[in-house]
Amino acid sequence: MLAGGAGRRLGGLEAGVVKPEVVVAGRALVDHALAAVAQARRRVLVAPDALARPDVPTTLEDPPLGGPVAGIAAGLALLEGLEEEREHGAADVVVVLACDVPRAGLVVGALVAAAQDPGVDGARLVDDEGHPQHLVAAYRRTALVRALAALRAGADDADDVAADHRAPAHDRGVRGASVRRLVATLRLADVPDPGGAAADADTWPAIHQLDAELASAAPDRRGRLVRPNGRTRTRRVAPSGKRTASRGSVMSDPRRAPGADLPLWVDHLTDRLGVERELVDVDRLLDLSSEVAHSVARPAVPVSMFVAGLAAAGRTPDEIAAILADVEAAASAWDDESA
Repeated sequence: MLAGGAGRRLGGLEAGVVKPEVVVAGRALVDHALAAVAQARRRVLVAPDALARPDVPTTLEDPPLGGPVAGIAAGLALLEGLEEEREHGAADVVVVLACDVPRAGLVVGALVAAAQDPGVDGARLVDDEGHPQHLVAAYRRTALVRALAALRAGADDADDVAADHRAPAHDRGVRGASVRRLVATLRLADVPDPGGAAADADTWPAIHQLDAELASAAPDRRGRLVRPNGRTRTRRVAPSGKRTASRGSVMSDPRRAPGADLPLWVDHLTDRLGVERELVDVDRLLDLSSEVAHSVARPAVPVSMFVAGLAAAGRTPDEIAAILADVEAAASAWDDESA
């Protein structure tokens, strides 16, 4: 279970937002995800210690924020080191879930069944638009170990090996790597989305929608966010009047979290800089940022958006849309081009 990311599209820790603790339909995202694999022999949470749950071993890549592949490597290392795993034998199939997919429980059974078919190395969810979801997937353990070893071996053989060797041996090749590259050589079965299981809580609008949809199945929900220990949290107001939140806390209402003020910020910034507000498609830009982060690297997001902005200066809306599409296509193909 991967819950060690920064959640930058929600505001991140700088804004007091701890994404795995954001509550959707009365339950923190991390608890939705853990419930999805409640029947597993062993669950491992890749997250800071502050997110630890009873009876769920917790680990984190070192240093933190190394990306999902580094998180998978850390989780798998802990899983293989657990005494209970050695006593009962290693499980053949490992489920990998991102913490921000609260409906993942709808497909875990189908993923595990498909991953056990002969001739495959695992199974992944494919959303309604045909996009594979490699962080809602089940992999044969041996195949996943082999894929991680191949990334590390590739780093050892790289032309820039001297620079890469500055990183610890366990970190080489996995830190900042894309999941797409990790699984590129694996034979994966595609499991169709039965209807909304792939929806992730990656932005505040998505969280609001998931909250509304899932809450309809939770009639006892009190309509407020709570900490995992059951206590509610109210917002603090700094002397400046700006909303603040302590590190590791849960926002009392995601609609009032810093990320929810994004439209107001865009209105303010475009007016201040003399940019036509209609040219700024926030949802499109967030989608593009996600593609760059997943396919290239997180630090590439602000640089890519700046370059795209320079290219878009003085262009028409259709020309800007074409520029954004070109950047997205380049990011999507980056693994193949940089391999």
